[in-house]
Amino acid sequence: MRAALKQAIAGIVPLLKDRLYDVQPPADGALEPFGIISFGEELWKSSWAGYRQMIRLKLYAGSSGMDQVDAWAEDLAEGLHRRRIASGNERPFRLYYFGSREGERAEAASGQAYRSLRFGIYIPEAEMDGDAAATVTDDWLNALLSWTRAQLGDAWSVYPTAWPSGPTDTSVLWRMAGTETKMAGASLYEIRRRFVGHVIGRNAVSEQRTAAALVEMLGSKVQLPMDTDARKHMSVSEVSADLQADGFLDGQIQLTLVQRRVRPAEEAALIRSVELHPILK
Repeated sequence: MRAALKQAIAGIVPLLKDRLYDVQPPADGALEPFGIISFGEELWKSSWAGYRQMIRLKLYAGSSGMDQVDAWAEDLAEGLHRRRIASGNERPFRLYYFGSREGERAEAASGQAYRSLRFGIYIPEAEMDGDAAATVTDDWLNALLSWTRAQLGDAWSVYPTAWPSGPTDTSVLWRMAGTETKMAGASLYEIRRRFVGHVIGRNAVSEQRTAAALVEMLGSKVQLPMDTDARKHMSVSEVSADLQADGFLDGQIQLTLVQRRVRPAEEAALIRSVELHPILK
């Protein structure tokens, strides 16, 4: 991961190639300008996002001056935010820029000026491969995944339940958020399940357009098929989207699906005999 990250940084700022160090520069000094990369602890976020680890990049100006470092910082923030990085056999990951809490600072010991940038990566609790959807046993979720793939096409990856490490640039995640059962009559009961849809696009505009399109398409569907042969289906009860929500962590789409089922007949005691008594007047 460190090697792939350094390669990505050097690709944006070539002068930093071979000048990116872990934790601190070598004891005999470092050629200026240079950068120091440090990884923070892994913090639990959710069952579908896993852990988030913060990465701190400190850019030391040297003779280049802080104006040049500020330009590099701007390029790195733009070039690395939401970028998926994959290298060799290493697990891919996606970077998110979280800004800089610090302005221009100076090392207390050396007096060297630096600028600090913060990035984050998400590490899933359990790794899922690209065919994970094929192993999903829930009929509702399987039907929702199949429908989404049919609508968006092969250019989009559709995942169930939890994000993999470094999802593709155009991805959708569906997860179940809740379920309830209601009586719909003497012989019918209704199952309602709530799903959350997460949309990741190449940029914010792509995410918003895709989330809005999915909501419109779901709103126009009276039924989603579950099993064609058995004629099972789900009905779309409610669907909405918050286009300002975080697509990775929170999900933009709120969807409620409904299925009605016949209640099984209750067992009753059999009548063994009937006796008739005439009415006497």
